[in-house]
Amino acid sequence: MSEKTENTSVKTVRKLKFKFKVILFLAFVVIYSFFIGTKGIFIIDYPVKDKNINNDLNGVKILQFSDIHYGYGKNKSDIKKIVKKINDAKADIVIFSGDLISNKYSINSDEEKFLSNELSKIKATYGKYFISGEEDFENAKNIFINSNFINLNDSNEIIYINKSSILLSGGKDLDNFFKDNTDNLPNYKILVLHDPNDIDSFLKYNFEMAMAGHTHNGQINIPKLNELFIKGKYKNDYQKVNNTKLFINPGIGNKVIKARLFNHPTIFLYRLEKTSN
Repeated sequence: MSEKTENTSVKTVRKLKFKFKVILFLAFVVIYSFFIGTKGIFIIDYPVKDKNINNDLNGVKILQFSDIHYGYGKNKSDIKKIVKKINDAKADIVIFSGDLISNKYSINSDEEKFLSNELSKIKATYGKYFISGEEDFENAKNIFINSNFINLNDSNEIIYINKSSILLSGGKDLDNFFKDNTDNLPNYKILVLHDPNDIDSFLKYNFEMAMAGHTHNGQINIPKLNELFIKGKYKNDYQKVNNTKLFINPGIGNKVIKARLFNHPTIFLYRLEKTSN
């Protein structure tokens, strides 16, 4: 065999090995995304420090879950696991930030009763609240109301803890709310949204904190490329927007495709912490 022929043979083998590695890597990514990345539920613990958090509010735990999209990859068994995971966290306040049922799925009355029954098992010291997403219709609202969740859509709710208070706002009629409560504003103000891009309409009210869902933080969360999979200007799970701490929950369910890469189903648990800074 000539030296030229031998070199060509070596190059051919290298190319075949490289192609095999690429195919193997792509196969791993696909298998992981569809069969591993969508499983389980992670809880990320966020300490939220603020000078407006006093002794009464120090240590309060607020749990946010979002974007279940029931019927599109998430079933009854998943709902039971979600409820258990939430209750294990022993939160003081529980908030759902939209998209309970997938718009790709026709839910029946028995499933609606099941969801109401399971969600009613969620426990929270100071109450359970929800806001609707673009895929939530009247049946989703009824499910939450029947589960003893308080409707935050277009409303403002004040939670009193000892001599202090927390505002949970869905963004309704805030001009009048702040005008009527100028001399007695809640100690800590939280804006609850489904779409994080809506925060721009509320920045003038100087909420200390805002939480949202909707974008799933990309669902396919490839480092340095994840922004390509997120619509809108807010692309991180946490960012400071003017004076407001904005958190975007990755959600639990799937949208568009039943796959997640480097972005597992996730619940956020916020711990309010007093600070003098």
